[in-house]
Amino acid sequence: MIPKTLTILFVILLVGCAAQMPTPSVTPSPTDPPLPSATPSFTATALPPTATLTPSPEPSQLPELTVCSPLEGISLADLPATIFNPFSPPRLGSDDPHHGVDFADIDPVYQIALEGRPVQAIVDGVVAGIVVDRFPYGNAVLVETPLDRLPSEWLAALQIPTPAPLRTEHASLTCPPTNFSLESLPESRSLYLLYAHLKDPVKLNVGQTVTCGNPVGVIGNSGNSLNPHLHIELRVGPSNTQFESISHYNSSASVEEMANYCLWRVSEVFQLLDPMRLLSVEK
Repeated sequence: MIPKTLTILFVILLVGCAAQMPTPSVTPSPTDPPLPSATPSFTATALPPTATLTPSPEPSQLPELTVCSPLEGISLADLPATIFNPFSPPRLGSDDPHHGVDFADIDPVYQIALEGRPVQAIVDGVVAGIVVDRFPYGNAVLVETPLDRLPSEWLAALQIPTPAPLRTEHASLTCPPTNFSLESLPESRSLYLLYAHLKDPVKLNVGQTVTCGNPVGVIGNSGNSLNPHLHIELRVGPSNTQFESISHYNSSASVEEMANYCLWRVSEVFQLLDPMRLLSVEK
């Protein structure tokens, strides 16, 4: 039997040794849960795909605008020779006679209009609408360019009108009721260029940026078109407006498409301009 005194001495020695031994540090593995802390921690959350941390550049930081011919291989100087249906502005609220300019690629031998010549963006902008095989525009694309990006001499040449009151009565056109309100519109305004009667559906997306000279399609004969040509419309209206589709004069046109057509064509929210003014600013 071990005396009681020796047992007590043995316990004291063990306690002393343990007190002098260093405490091992444990590094948590990547899969270990975080250790609790007295300071609250913050976890970053991934942004949704449409969000961005980079603010939009100011107009002064963007490249200077230039004007390109809408038809590849045909210069701005030669473009007037391709016009076969000129701009013929209607009276306010009317849907005829001709809201834009029609350009055709004419065969020099047979004097017939041809399909297939590439169509280019006239100025830098953002796609604001895509129309896929709908009457009367056929395959079309709408591109927006903010007015505050335009040089002062362009604004003078375009003769930008002051905003007009919303027209809700259209004796010659069936327009569905709409909840569209001028009070909800932004103060900023933009140019909107419509390229219509393209051969194929446009391979662009709403919100996509295009620059002067970028391809947007090829001359076609879609929609209300008797011969292959490119129809260009130019309007000024509230910025950041997007059109999912535009259609009218056809039994397949939905109420939303007809309302969009009326908004675009006859409401005076999007005021008509002569496209040739824009195509002539750099001469």
